[in-house]
Amino acid sequence: MLSTSLKLSMGTLIMVLLLQPCYCQVKSTSPNPFTDKDMVSWDYSSKVIGEDYTIYVHFPPGYDTTKTKYPVLYMTDGDWNMTVAMNCFNMLRQDYETTEALIIGIGYGSRPNKRNRDLDPKTGGPNFLSFIEQEVIPFVQSKYRVNDNKALYGYSFGGMFTTMVLFQHPGLFNMVFIGAPGNNGRELIPSAQKYFASNKDLNCKVFAGVGSYEHETAQNIELFKSFMEKQNCKSLEIATAITPNAGHGAALAQVMQNAIAFAYCKKHKVTPIPAKELEQYTGDYAMTDNARDKFKLYLEGNKLYFKQNDELPIEFAPYAKDSFFMQENERADITFKTAGGKMYMLFSFPNEKPTRLDKTK
Repeated sequence: MLSTSLKLSMGTLIMVLLLQPCYCQVKSTSPNPFTDKDMVSWDYSSKVIGEDYTIYVHFPPGYDTTKTKYPVLYMTDGDWNMTVAMNCFNMLRQDYETTEALIIGIGYGSRPNKRNRDLDPKTGGPNFLSFIEQEVIPFVQSKYRVNDNKALYGYSFGGMFTTMVLFQHPGLFNMVFIGAPGNNGRELIPSAQKYFASNKDLNCKVFAGVGSYEHETAQNIELFKSFMEKQNCKSLEIATAITPNAGHGAALAQVMQNAIAFAYCKKHKVTPIPAKELEQYTGDYAMTDNARDKFKLYLEGNKLYFKQNDELPIEFAPYAKDSFFMQENERADITFKTAGGKMYMLFSFPNEKPTRLDKTK
């Protein structure tokens, strides 16, 4: 065994080596510009507004190798929102079965940023929406393989803009995402009240989110959700999420990820099942070709838990009869079946062969 002093000496030496600059490993004389092969941009001259914009396009995985038509996620503030959205999809598909989308960002490129005009419903907002409806959407539909499912995301001024679009132009988008709306979200309920004064339904999936440190906005978003739910719309689905311990800037990425997860990730809803029915699944399980691993299902507090060897238990939450999921990884689908009077469970992941565990006792 190594002595303590020798271990410390070796540790110090390794640390010194790691901290030394390794110029000899650099093969180029200057840094290379980073380019994302899955993203392109177009310079677009708007006839509606009379100015030039940059339209960013990010392709979903498999776009080049399939004939699939994809839903489209349109985003304001495309100059910075595109990379955030791309990474949100990259992270979420690790844990969820995800519907991929073509992401379209509308920005200004190297030109002066005029978001304060274009996204404000009281100034340039109506013209900017006309630009999107009459020019951007037809352009995207003519260039790329897309279906009729369209979503719109905006943050801050963009959240004010998407609020306007939701209630003044219903039906233009299937999904509308309102991120940290400006004016502290004070226009949310008045906009909804004005709409429902002459309408009884709203066919849309709506998400609203903000950081918890924006106290008034967070309160207005929760009041907005309550108001919307009281309208008893048959075609409306609404969700909100308050990002803890975050202000306006820090919450942006998480608000966007929550919106994308709500719209594009398959999430299960728990279906309560009496403990007496859950009891039939309890017992010991084993894989046919692996006797070393031990699997156990047991009830605790009317909940079903799965334990493998000495690892921490994981709850199996029911979403249908004989069907369960795990909050930790909703990509997994767990189903129970019976053959020859014996029960077994199947672990299924998208595009993978199911794993079978047989009940032994």
